[in-house]
Amino acid sequence: RQKSGDKRAAILKAAITEFASRGVWTIPTSAISRAAGIADGTLFTYFPTKEVLANELYLEIKHELARAMFDGYPGTADERTQFRHVWDHYVAWGVAHRDSLKVMEQLRVSEQITAE
Repeated sequence: RQKSGDKRAAILKAAITEFASRGVWTIPTSAISRAAGIADGTLFTYFPTKEVLANELYLEIKHELARAMFDGYPGTADERTQFRHVWDHYVAWGVAHRDSLKVMEQLRVSEQITAE
């Protein structure tokens, strides 16, 4: 059966909300499924384990942050302007995506996040 990109996105969005409010490793996957509006078993169709979900979510958040930081990057500007661009976009993203930032920081220090 083909997987739905919408369901995967709903799971990741629900995971951010639930992880931010209750902690990554303390919340059961059933709460994420419920928040995403899917059956409990459906989550495991997309993410075989909670660790896989956490690792993929971490990568998704990091990629989103990188896109935000480098959108409109002034490649020909002086280094100070380039640094300021990256910094300002990082801060703006963090303010706009507080839950994602909180979850990213929890996952960043987790021993469950793989080197890959």
